[in-house]
Amino acid sequence: MKKYQTLGELLIDFRKHRNMTQLDFAAILDVDARTILRWEKNESLIKVEKEKLLIEIFGIPHQVLRNLNTDKPIPIYFDFNRWAYSLSSLSMMVKNSAEFKTDVEFDTDRIETISKEEDIEFITYIQTNQKNCEPLNAEVIRTAAKLLPELNLVIYGQSGFHEGHISILPLKYDSFIKLRDKTMRENELTINDLNNNSTDKTLVFFYYSVYANSTENIYFLMNKLLSHFKNKKYKDYIFAGISYRKNKVDRLQEMGMKVIWEEPHSEGCDTTATFVAGNLDEFLFGK
Repeated sequence: MKKYQTLGELLIDFRKHRNMTQLDFAAILDVDARTILRWEKNESLIKVEKEKLLIEIFGIPHQVLRNLNTDKPIPIYFDFNRWAYSLSSLSMMVKNSAEFKTDVEFDTDRIETISKEEDIEFITYIQTNQKNCEPLNAEVIRTAAKLLPELNLVIYGQSGFHEGHISILPLKYDSFIKLRDKTMRENELTINDLNNNSTDKTLVFFYYSVYANSTENIYFLMNKLLSHFKNKKYKDYIFAGISYRKNKVDRLQEMGMKVIWEEPHSEGCDTTATFVAGNLDEFLFGK
């Protein structure tokens, strides 16, 4: 996680992360290249309407811009790979999944069920940013949120911008087996693979995307997820998914998941896909 002292430094690194030239960046934001140059040299600040575009189009956290896009910048830490920020020198990465365990159920009016198109667009953006080169069809995410609203959540910041989400698919057992046995790819899932009547003896909860841009937000979302399984106490279920980041796989293994397979994600995609499966009972109840 890198400490950013100025707006210009952040924008330069952002362009490098996205492999964009100043001209590319200028065209998307509908400004001229000289404006980008002034921003990067800290000779001028970004106007409110363009700041909003950076948040909505590129997903840069509002807090990061709010700290740096000012006459008196407040240093902030940001990691482009994890797409997460921290206000202090302490890394925002959770050291161990045991930190999520609590008997208290947290609540906030900033959490809502996934419903808006911008929610789904941001989930796809985050998946792509986290090296999933073959994201799910939007209709699958949208339908899953209707079937399982308590595990398809979005968290907004005080400013109203998207700051994190959980997208969990209620999957048919046969579809889970196809994914496990690699006879179907994740991006081939359709709404017909979703379990809309709970007739399967073994319920399958397939996590598609779990993301938050700060420690506080990931604790809120994980608390919602774990509280669901703690309260439901399902007799027979599988919690599974495919991850493209090692630190996420590590956290899931700490929660009782087993690595079923690992392989290069897809041709031309520089990442590894890791399929994990299990359930959360031992983690939650010690059994």
